[in-house]
Amino acid sequence: MRALLPALCLVLALAACGEPEPVNEADKALFLRVSDLASLGVQYANPEASETFTKIRQFDGSYKLTYKFQNAAGQRPLFLFGHITVGEPSDAETRASALKVGLLIGFTKNGVEERELPPMRAGKLTLLVKDEVPIGNVWTVTDGGKTYVVIVSGLHMKEPAAWQKLVDPKLEQLSRYSPDG
Repeated sequence: MRALLPALCLVLALAACGEPEPVNEADKALFLRVSDLASLGVQYANPEASETFTKIRQFDGSYKLTYKFQNAAGQRPLFLFGHITVGEPSDAETRASALKVGLLIGFTKNGVEERELPPMRAGKLTLLVKDEVPIGNVWTVTDGGKTYVVIVSGLHMKEPAAWQKLVDPKLEQLSRYSPDG
């Protein structure tokens, strides 16, 4: 693992280089957003004010899209982060693995561990636990050249079927998505 660390750092540094592009409604529709959690009783007044989106065209022609929601002070604590990369199918697993390694390092450093949940039809859902208390989830899926990662804290699910129901519409949109238009 130590021998891979410099290479991983180089890959992540190169991936951070790119040209920002405007985020359109088709880009935003890909993400699991706070408004999608209403069926779970999660509601915020004006959640759009706490959402941020980015779209970056990487030097290699791939795209990196991100979504972040951080609740405003005085509201129910919730952090929701989505990361999508669109590029060559041969690079998708490498991108997913690099992101996962970074997450695991951050989780371990903060006393958070990931626990496996039963398999799901699409992707992998894990439970985030701190001091034996569930605090969130991580979901990862790779489809061709597209990689999608969702991290949520302040809400957790233990049933992959319920999660699958939330993300199925997003997966359908992602399967048809092209960042160029």
